Amino acid sequence: MANTYAYIHLKNLSHNLARINAIAQGRKILPAVKANAYGHGAVEIAKHLEKQGISSLAVATLEEAMELRESGLKSDIVILGLMCPSDAAVAVKNDFCLFCSDIGYIKMLENSAKKIGQPARINLEIDTGMGRTGCMPEEAFSIAEYIDKSPYLMMYGISTHFPVSELADDDFTASQIASFYKTVELIKKRGIDTGYLHLANSGAIINYPDSLADMIRPGISLYGYVPDTSLSNKVSLKPVMELLSKVIFIKRVKKGSTISYGRRWQAPCDTLIATVGAGYADGYCRLLSGKAKVRIKDRLYPVVGTICMDQFMIDLGPASDVKLYDDVVLFGPSGPDAQDLAELIGTIPYEITCAVSSRVKRVYIN
Repeated sequence: MANTYAYIHLKNLSHNLARINAIAQGRKILPAVKANAYGHGAVEIAKHLEKQGISSLAVATLEEAMELRESGLKSDIVILGLMCPSDAAVAVKNDFCLFCSDIGYIKMLENSAKKIGQPARINLEIDTGMGRTGCMPEEAFSIAEYIDKSPYLMMYGISTHFPVSELADDDFTASQIASFYKTVELIKKRGIDTGYLHLANSGAIINYPDSLADMIRPGISLYGYVPDTSLSNKVSLKPVMELLSKVIFIKRVKKGSTISYGRRWQAPCDTLIATVGAGYADGYCRLLSGKAKVRIKDRLYPVVGTICMDQFMIDLGPASDVKLYDDVVLFGPSGPDAQDLAELIGTIPYEITCAVSSRVKRVYIN
């Protein structure tokens, strides 16, 4: 039996969706379930969202889209990432909505659609400042016109993306919103159906009401975290994932004893050391060595020594009531949470939850 499990609190997921729905005020919601739903398990998360009334889901790749469709999900599936030409026919045949950024890519999809005899659904992405994918605003009209005139292309929507929407009252984000709406207005004036207009990621949903448009795209907020801690008091969210392992060994060591690879930690006194049955192969980052604390019952214990591939050690102190096979909370709703761990190693909670590996069984509760 495995020592480590990721417990997925579906009640917390429902809570977060309700908070997002309250902000959306009836607008369509396109939740991001890419990257295995940020590590939470894409299929089960998507099934739960469908039960909550969600009818569209966003993924990054064709493989992620196929996994959802083959699991029996009925929702519209939007592929946010760009694909290789060899994948185009499969994507079009399965009626996925496809993000596009340039006319050459769109023509490639159009050719696939023509061969299949089925229109390709297109989402035109405009780069208003992200600097990643997306056409420039001045190119958007001619591309939209091409899509509108082609019998083998259908406009699903037009979108953009924000790099710093977690910052409130930010001039750059405001300029992106203005640029997007100005560009869309020019397209609409020519009688072109723009489909869904969508700009808002998690930060913008909280900070920029004028970006909500027709549809919003929550990501990390769905899973219980804000993209920046400055937003914590603006919306009440609950972490969905709880990563637990177990104490698998306890021994007393003498003052001066060293623990784990590199001998980087030395016992300051005679103490009890517990070994926990999880490591960086489970997604508990090695950079947390000597920095993190874990929770057993209602008490926190420091991680000591270098985190190993399958195990790590904690200092219980000279006396402890911790026993073999006690549960150890690495992160979760009752703390520490993924944000706490992220701050220790200079990253973001997205990376903490996404890192939980496939060998860790997800258990869905509530």
